[in-house]
Amino acid sequence: MSSFFMTKYLQYGLALFVGSLYLVFTPDDDVTNIISLVAILFFGIPHGAIDHKIHLKFSKKSNVRKFILIYVLVGLGFLLWWVLMPMKALLIFIILSAYHFGQELIEDIAETPKNPILNLIWGVIVLVSPIIFKFNELLPTINFIGSQSIFNISRDFQIITVLVIHLVGYAHLVYLLFKGIIHKIAVIRLIIFSIYLLLSYFLLPFIVAFALYFVLFHSINAMRHQFFWMRDRSTDYTFIIFLKDLSPFTILTIVGMSGLIYFLKPDDWSVFFTYFFVFISLLTLPHAMLFDELYVSKDISHETND
Repeated sequence: MSSFFMTKYLQYGLALFVGSLYLVFTPDDDVTNIISLVAILFFGIPHGAIDHKIHLKFSKKSNVRKFILIYVLVGLGFLLWWVLMPMKALLIFIILSAYHFGQELIEDIAETPKNPILNLIWGVIVLVSPIIFKFNELLPTINFIGSQSIFNISRDFQIITVLVIHLVGYAHLVYLLFKGIIHKIAVIRLIIFSIYLLLSYFLLPFIVAFALYFVLFHSINAMRHQFFWMRDRSTDYTFIIFLKDLSPFTILTIVGMSGLIYFLKPDDWSVFFTYFFVFISLLTLPHAMLFDELYVSKDISHETND
């Protein structure tokens, strides 16, 4: 319990500190975007760089080359979808990412048995509601992806929709609480986190608030889950070994992303964000599938131990 609260104090403290720095200095858009994207790339992306090691724990018959081949083929298949049906690919990416974010959040805070509906609802709160709340800010990128004109939505519609999403999430928590599926402390933690998200997206640009969430909460939590999952299966597994396992694919991803952006030479930030998040989506699909397997295995091991 104390370890959980220490981690959360550190995460919320860092988020508050960095957010306050932005509000005090208010750097221009170029500086803001560069710092946020560098943070996502260097400190957020590594949480998927150990997927090959986790996969090998599940499949003794597999090997790293086969895993990389499957990873690349899945990513290329999704890239083809982006080329042929960009708006549908964007929708799928948002839904997939929402479920993945919700699954990690519930695993970290609630520790309930596998509950896809709870995962999806809180994924919508974490990702979809900020997109709706900041929709007009994101419109240039969305229009570039779809190569069509989508118009602004009213502020009242944004606020009402976001509040409805949160209220649905809270109502579902109350239902699960009365059913004995989730504990009261988990309900409180989730509501506090949702309030933090609302405030961060209200006060900060989308890219800053998203970078803070993605790096300080999602990625750190996911890497913590990965480390302890690996250590449970290898008694001599240390944090130094964990960092070494992360390094090769972290470096490869950063180099690949940097090279791609240099080759494509985007004209403005809306184009850059499109390329950046399409690239991230190609990694997210196989990564989310593997993480689902990891969390399911944790549930099975708990049930076996019980």
